[in-house]
Amino acid sequence: MATPKSMKSFRSWNSVDSVDPNDVRRLYDSDSGPGAQKPAPGRCVSTWTFSLVVLIISVFLLVGLFVGYYIRDGKNYSDSKTVPCDYTFRTDGFSLERLGMVHENVMYFMSGRRVMDTAGQMSMNTKKSDGTLDKKLVNYIYQHFKSSGLDKVETVEYDVDVVTPDPDNPSTITLTENGQEILTLKYIGITNPGVHSSLKQTEEDPPVLAFPGSVMGNLVYGFYGRRQDLYLVKSANITLKDSVLLLKMGEITIMEKLRLACLEEVSGVILYQDPFDVPVLQEELYFTSYQLNNKRFCMPVLEVTYTDADRLLKSLHTGVAAPDEWKLPAGGGNGHIGIILNKTISPVVVDLRVNVIQKKETITNVIASIYGDMEPDRFVVVGASRKKMIASNQDLHLGTAHLLEMAQAFASIKFADKWGPRRGIRFCSWGGGALQRGLLEFLKVNQYVVGRQTIAYIDLDLYKKSSSADDMVFEVSSSPALNKLIQHVLHQVPHPEDKQLTIADWQYDKSGNRFEFNGSGVVRHVLNRLGVPVVSVGYMISQNVNNEETSALLHDLVHHDQYHLAASRVNSLVALHLIDDSHLPLNMVNYTKFIHDVFARSLVDLTNAQAKVDMGKLPTSIDDLTRIGKAFENYLTSEVSTQIPLGTRRMNDIKMGMDKIMASPEDIKYTSSLLYGVSPDGSSILIKEAIRTAKVTSDWTEVQHIVNIVNRALLGVISYLQLS
Repeated sequence: MATPKSMKSFRSWNSVDSVDPNDVRRLYDSDSGPGAQKPAPGRCVSTWTFSLVVLIISVFLLVGLFVGYYIRDGKNYSDSKTVPCDYTFRTDGFSLERLGMVHENVMYFMSGRRVMDTAGQMSMNTKKSDGTLDKKLVNYIYQHFKSSGLDKVETVEYDVDVVTPDPDNPSTITLTENGQEILTLKYIGITNPGVHSSLKQTEEDPPVLAFPGSVMGNLVYGFYGRRQDLYLVKSANITLKDSVLLLKMGEITIMEKLRLACLEEVSGVILYQDPFDVPVLQEELYFTSYQLNNKRFCMPVLEVTYTDADRLLKSLHTGVAAPDEWKLPAGGGNGHIGIILNKTISPVVVDLRVNVIQKKETITNVIASIYGDMEPDRFVVVGASRKKMIASNQDLHLGTAHLLEMAQAFASIKFADKWGPRRGIRFCSWGGGALQRGLLEFLKVNQYVVGRQTIAYIDLDLYKKSSSADDMVFEVSSSPALNKLIQHVLHQVPHPEDKQLTIADWQYDKSGNRFEFNGSGVVRHVLNRLGVPVVSVGYMISQNVNNEETSALLHDLVHHDQYHLAASRVNSLVALHLIDDSHLPLNMVNYTKFIHDVFARSLVDLTNAQAKVDMGKLPTSIDDLTRIGKAFENYLTSEVSTQIPLGTRRMNDIKMGMDKIMASPEDIKYTSSLLYGVSPDGSSILIKEAIRTAKVTSDWTEVQHIVNIVNRALLGVISYLQLS
């Protein structure tokens, strides 16, 4: 039997026998073994009763909250002057006026002297051992970003396969005629395509474009390798299958030449640059090599010098004639161009052996980020390539110096003014030199994310282009959707020398195609393919008859600094508007009007082909697109748009989707861009080239194919806008 330890009536206040005075379960000690029953403690209120009371109170509280919310929400919608919860209000509380002041502060924070000092420090820190040059520069950039106080700084390394010539087994081209060897060319490397040079280059100078393989075939000259050129060769009864094609670079992309050659079952291709043509940039040659090595191409390819191409052409000395379509202007080109008349095969046989070795190279990118406060998944990317250092030339580091100073300006203003950008911005120092290998590797890994999240890419590598104008012309090339923003910015940035004028005042009477892309062709190609518009700033500089730049402005360090700084200020303001404006400053009226004008002019080119090509809805679609573009912009400025929760975000997504539809569809990826390839008369280069080919071949299939692509793209844009 259980014996009481103490009086129960006193247990509530006597704690002698228990650590816890409320421990009523210890009132009894069991002296009858572990199986003895203990009395249950008494309860004032049952657990079920207590839980029910709590549940009832919670339900009434939730009902009250919901009723209050809907009453308040109804009042917001009934009052047209009150904007509901949306992406409209900034969390930093900045008004438009104060935001404008912040933007000006960022622009003026960058000074020419600071940029030149940074470039000089980079030169001093990297002029020692060549083997560690880029590592030293990477470390300097990383530390500069870290000390600037950006949200995140990281370095990303890529191990890439780089094609280099095989020094023990040079590439060779051997020509034989009637079984006798007539010419042998050996290549360890090519230094400068298109320039007369010795046959054998130094081991340190790798070929710009080479894809390995060994083939034999008849030498056939194919001019530019376009469809109409290959058609003319076949029309002269020359067999293309299993032949080795000698082609000039230009007119169409190198990848398009190679694609067409593969369709004709050609065994190999030899390419050369004619100095009388518009030069093909080295970056395009590297980019083609990059694509070939990543796609496991079907045949060997080798680039040769113009001198060697001339020697190959002279070997075709029998019956060489040029069709009318291949005629060159007086004083230009090679006198031996043409095709061999009335022969099924070429009399010259080529033994083409392209030997290269693959070696690993580490490429490092340095990426610094400021995260967006309201739309953290949207970014503007600002990039500059780290160029190979020569001596202590500061000019080679100016793009990187401006990148560092722009990043510091953004971070400093964010800290000083408590500015929280609406969207994020990334400052990227690309490794791999001016050939943009760092950017290419980054996009290979992050292609989907970049295509979905990047608003625009701003290229800080200032370009220079020759011009026939009497004085220098400032250019900003980008998507037509950004034209209105660019014009606004040009009215804010001071003239490089006369601070009483803006760049817009200086350039008001200058002509030029604002949407003709200049700068890095690799950057344009890879980013436009993802639907990301590229902003590139540069100068058109007049040249004299000797092809020398007559303007000394960009050679004198002081003037160079001022003009480069003006370009960076334009870039900084464009970036600030893209990350801070509530509605992305992508103007759909300009965009749709540009598309209308391009394809309306192409309809003129297609006038004589109406019997051969079904235009579909092209004539009506371009008119509908202009009308819908105006309606879309009017809707964005209406009160109805501001009263839709998350409406701003939705409209911004629609704006970002336009270039993704029109830039360059997948099934014409090797040709020029559907939208940005514009000829001097304003029509589509793609359609114009297809028509030129059709007139020669009498085959309008390719023209119909492109018209169908344009129709689908236009209908896609119209549907996208109408769904808004």
